[in-house]
Amino acid sequence: MASSGERPGRPAGDGTNRERVRTAAREEFAATGFRGATMRSIAARAGVDIALLSHYFGNKDGLFAATLELPESAHGMLVDALSGPPATSGERLTRGYLTLWEAPPTSAHMQALARSALSNEVASARMQALFTGAVSDPAVSDLLAGRRVGFTLAMGQLVGVAFARHLFKVPPLADLDLAAVIGRTAPAVQLHLESADA
Repeated sequence: MASSGERPGRPAGDGTNRERVRTAAREEFAATGFRGATMRSIAARAGVDIALLSHYFGNKDGLFAATLELPESAHGMLVDALSGPPATSGERLTRGYLTLWEAPPTSAHMQALARSALSNEVASARMQALFTGAVSDPAVSDLLAGRRVGFTLAMGQLVGVAFARHLFKVPPLADLDLAAVIGRTAPAVQLHLESADA
């Protein structure tokens, strides 16, 4: 039972509440995009008082920015894909990127980022960073030396597949299992990765 100074739906622990709000915001932005989500709908999803959102993040822009850091797994995925044997880098990049869209810990994150990228500058910058390999891990920049054009084209291929499968749910792409999607997409990604910058 809540103590006399505690509101229902506000569990003890500042860090717990903050992460709860971030998770709810990410899910709401994934479902409705930046324009469709409201502070009230996010608070309701998180089960907290709406004033808590302003306390932690200021406004919707601040909350949105807090949800859009690329998943840590995105950095590791790029390093793994680009540092292994070149002949199979297309398969590794395809599997790694599309898994970000499939795995429960990161799927809502990727969808929130994608749905909002066309209408919000912060989201657009985050998406562009992944698209070009301009992420915080310097190892990625080193691995991309001399092949940024090919990498960007490869990511364009993967982003198109992910959008069609997860955002627009285009059949039959949305109905295929992940292994089949990877098998059909990886050869094209491999061709792009093998092309050197002019």
